[in-house]
Amino acid sequence: MVSTSGDLSLRRCGLKDKTVFLLESKKLRSSYDVLRLTALDLVQQLDVSLGEAREILAAVSSRVARRAERTTALHMKEAEIKDPRSVRTGLETLDAALKGGLRAGTVTEFVGPPGSCKSQMCLQVALFATLPRNLGGLDGKVLYFDAENHFRAERLVQMAQARFPDRYLTVPLLHKLLGRVLVSQLSSLSHLESLLPSLEKTILEHDVRCIVVDNIAVLARTEYAIDETVRRQEVLGKVASYLKRLACAYRIPVVTVNQATATCGREKGGVMDMGAMKVRAAGGAEEDSMGAALGPKWAHYINTRVSLAYDGSEGRGLLSLVKSPFAPEMALSFSSAPAGVLEDVNAAESVAPDLLPHLSALQYLW
Repeated sequence: MVSTSGDLSLRRCGLKDKTVFLLESKKLRSSYDVLRLTALDLVQQLDVSLGEAREILAAVSSRVARRAERTTALHMKEAEIKDPRSVRTGLETLDAALKGGLRAGTVTEFVGPPGSCKSQMCLQVALFATLPRNLGGLDGKVLYFDAENHFRAERLVQMAQARFPDRYLTVPLLHKLLGRVLVSQLSSLSHLESLLPSLEKTILEHDVRCIVVDNIAVLARTEYAIDETVRRQEVLGKVASYLKRLACAYRIPVVTVNQATATCGREKGGVMDMGAMKVRAAGGAEEDSMGAALGPKWAHYINTRVSLAYDGSEGRGLLSLVKSPFAPEMALSFSSAPAGVLEDVNAAESVAPDLLPHLSALQYLW
């Protein structure tokens, strides 16, 4: 990012006159205007090759590099306002807390026990990412990695028709929606690792605006034996680092799913402990305490962590924002419906007392 005092006109950046004219025709008139964009942005706006876009960025960067040591919070905020790329979750309280939804350039994790609506949240995010801008979407495609065969096209259609009944009335529009979700079945963490070199090409060729990995924990925990933990963490770190680099380089939100795993200690009275978040256990039986899987190395790559717990017998759940650089901790009650995961605003005062306390420690339990 370039500070205001270091902002240069394009004619002082060593670019060819033809390139300057092309940039100015797109209202890109300064080094700041260019450097706030990614190579993919320039490919799309200028209709140039990826190599040419990178040459433009390199040329401009070389002229302002010595002035690019610092910026201001105001400058960063202005850049975000000019070109917001957050993807909505469909839960208004959560989206408001995160100032518009899951942030571009970051990695968000949904974590919880089986049946807690994690995959439903992934489908919901994918739906909003495909929507046009005037409906609050990113108007692009989603790269959806499915490790548990949980992706269901019919569920995505059901959500779309329930949430936007006036839009998804015809088969062509539904086909367009489904055509914007690129599903890749994964068999192992090594399989995902092998696909990393091709992800950048996929993003560029298909205008991918969001990446979903459901479920990263399944891939990591089923492939490697207990005595292969070091190797597992090595591969997991490589995958996490690459996903985060792509998120930053192409300004797209990356969404992952993690499992809750048993930790030491038990909780009496029909409550299982997911970190410090209490979730009523089915049948009131004693359960192991639960925390997020995959360890601290993985957690360091996560910008935002959202925990979910769902009680199918009562038809309601609790979503907690337990880690985010953009928002304080918060929680909301939700239910699962044809339209997806819906905020249950009327249940705010009727949530069982043992669902609400201690919402802050999940990110610290490995």
